Amino acid sequence: AKFKILNFAFQKDILKIDTLNFKGQQTNIYNSLKSIDELYNKITSPVILITDGNQTSGKNYKYIKTKNNIYPIIIGDTTKYQDLSITQLNTNKYTYLKHKFPVEIFVNYQGNKKKIPVKLSIKKNNTTIFSKELILGNNNNSKEIYFHLPANKVGIHHYTAQINYLKNEKNLYNNKYKFTVEVINEQSKILLISDIVHPDIAMLKRSIESNKQRKVIIKKPTDKLLLDKYKMVILYQPNPSFKKVFLQIKNKSINHFIFTGTHTDWNFLNTNQSLFKKEVLSKTENYLAKYNNSFSTFLIKDIGFANFSPVQDKFGEIKFYTSKKTLLYQQIESFETEKPLMAITEQNNQKTGFFFGENIWKWRLTSHLENKSFTEFDAFINKNIQYLSNYKKENNIEIKYKNNYFANEDINITAKIYDANYNFDTKKQLWIFVTNKTTKKKIKYPFSLKNNYFKVNISDLPTGNYKFSVYDSENKNKQFGSFNVLDYNIEQQFTTANKNDLKYIADNTNGKIFYPNQLNKIENTLLNNKKYKSIQKSKKIKISLIDWRWLLSIIILSLTAEWFIRKYKGYT
Repeated sequence: AKFKILNFAFQKDILKIDTLNFKGQQTNIYNSLKSIDELYNKITSPVILITDGNQTSGKNYKYIKTKNNIYPIIIGDTTKYQDLSITQLNTNKYTYLKHKFPVEIFVNYQGNKKKIPVKLSIKKNNTTIFSKELILGNNNNSKEIYFHLPANKVGIHHYTAQINYLKNEKNLYNNKYKFTVEVINEQSKILLISDIVHPDIAMLKRSIESNKQRKVIIKKPTDKLLLDKYKMVILYQPNPSFKKVFLQIKNKSINHFIFTGTHTDWNFLNTNQSLFKKEVLSKTENYLAKYNNSFSTFLIKDIGFANFSPVQDKFGEIKFYTSKKTLLYQQIESFETEKPLMAITEQNNQKTGFFFGENIWKWRLTSHLENKSFTEFDAFINKNIQYLSNYKKENNIEIKYKNNYFANEDINITAKIYDANYNFDTKKQLWIFVTNKTTKKKIKYPFSLKNNYFKVNISDLPTGNYKFSVYDSENKNKQFGSFNVLDYNIEQQFTTANKNDLKYIADNTNGKIFYPNQLNKIENTLLNNKKYKSIQKSKKIKISLIDWRWLLSIIILSLTAEWFIRKYKGYT
């Protein structure tokens, strides 16, 4: 035989098969052709590609570089039909309450008519909440529609984008596109406590509230305060009136940020917290900022700290009694020190920030002059606030997943579990328990260990809403979540075979396209192609005419016989 035929099926990956079952969820032609190249890298052979040419994932296969000749057999309908479709929809996975979230939709027309009226509508619970009239045609066959929808209620909200059907339109699946958006209400309340009026206070409020999810409440230390109602507390230049505040911080392990300055009562501050102590003099000193390039607790960049004006505080030596991480060092005129101007500590699940100086409001103005915007400085403040606002979770399991998956998409969920010292624990076994919220059907899957995380792949889930729990084998740690499987199968969005791309790859690899009724033709083409020559294998066996082992035996027997005869006859 001239060829040895090897059969493969492909979906997301290539598979060695005997029969086809057509249960694949995705089509990756590029990856399949590349895999053939890698499997048989020493052989150049014709590849018969049986497909409709519609790829749902991976790189564009028409531009693949391969040493093999590709002979596509085009299956599917090659007739061009009129078709309206929603080809793509982009939106946020989540938004915040009382905000408006963006939606971007691409609508496409395939056909020969000059003008086609199209009505796009967005429905929620069978109620139309947005609509728009469009005109498409053969010379204007694609439109991008961009708009915003309101988020008025917390929770997961389901929407359907829909366009009208054409008369005799064959594929109606691609006229709808379902999507979901989760609305969350996570406005963090930050309490700022001060006994004095100072420009720094207004600056901190503006910078922190530049993040719309944060609200700063300003109160005096003598007000009735319940600190655990707030995400964190800022203490601006404490004095003895802060005594009850420090007691609450200590008893309830509340994260806080201390700002000091010329109005700070250092005797009070030294005796009402145990993290540091400053031996102060009556003299006031100007401190410039020196950025610490080695700071790595969270990502923050140098926004030009060296160009900012000095801040003021009482002069004195600061001594910390716990480990600290310094973001900014003090610089006195041209003398650089290793003393902190801005630092953070973390002890017994409590985080504390420090800024030793007042008049930081001038930094914000300088940053605006240089950048024509407050954005960089506000981001610097908010990154510190974000770090100090987050409490460590008691649960040692960390999971990553998407809120929404399409019906033809693999559901990949990754997880990490940490030991008491927050090191990734590879010895644990993790499981996931998935429940359909409607049918109450439950499925259990084990996670598999990858390099530095656990991963589970769930497939063939019907459309619907699901909740899940991830737990370790000892059932000591649990983490919960939920996701939706949307009724959108990309395989059903194609109405015709992709003849153009298949012809391109055939021409580009010196192959040729065929159709299912031309199987004899492709057979003759390959058999008569002189490029593919039959390879004959021969086995050469060398046999000696004289077997030296037998010859040696005869010689030995002859000599032995001669010796006996001579002895018997009396010859010497």
